[in-house]
Amino acid sequence: MIDSGNSETVRDFSPAQYIAPYLLLIIGNAGVQNAPADDRPGLFWVFTAIAALGAVSSVVRLRRMWNTHQRRTLPTWTRSLGALLAVYGLYVVYRVIDGMAA
Repeated sequence: MIDSGNSETVRDFSPAQYIAPYLLLIIGNAGVQNAPADDRPGLFWVFTAIAALGAVSSVVRLRRMWNTHQRRTLPTWTRSLGALLAVYGLYVVYRVIDGMAA
């Protein structure tokens, strides 16, 4: 019987996989900055949901990257790309929380 939770296959790693989380975070951040919660609450919450989706996809992407790095050797710059994604994700979360408080 195959245990689906313990997959031995390693997925191919590509830096292009970071594009979707970055785009979601960029769109969410720009929307939260341009649509304050007190002026346009509906639009603010739409962009907050986009930013949340970007944060979730970033966490998933970073977990997959971490697992790939543990199983085989990849260039160091890919870790830098992951670190940049994590830092930008935290910045966007800070901006969303700041927009909620304002």
